[in-house]
Amino acid sequence: MVVLSPAFAWAAGRVGYTEPLEHAAEATGATAHAVTTLPGLLPDYGIPGVDPYVGTLLSGLVGAALVLAIGWLAGRPLTADREPR
Repeated sequence: MVVLSPAFAWAAGRVGYTEPLEHAAEATGATAHAVTTLPGLLPDYGIPGVDPYVGTLLSGLVGAALVLAIGWLAGRPLTADREPR
């Protein structure tokens, strides 16, 4: 899926897809009062200054690596008491 993420980004651009939460924020007027307290690590699933499709691929790789690392670290205590087979 990560390898296909640039294709999804391209397709989203072609059909004019935007996030539903952004529509809800605009409809309720929440965007007028938005304050960024902590900027995103990879805003809009990209890397500023990099081609959007390459940025999408790289942000997907970074996200997948973070999820795998957190899952591995969270699972370590569960397997610490087991003896190797």
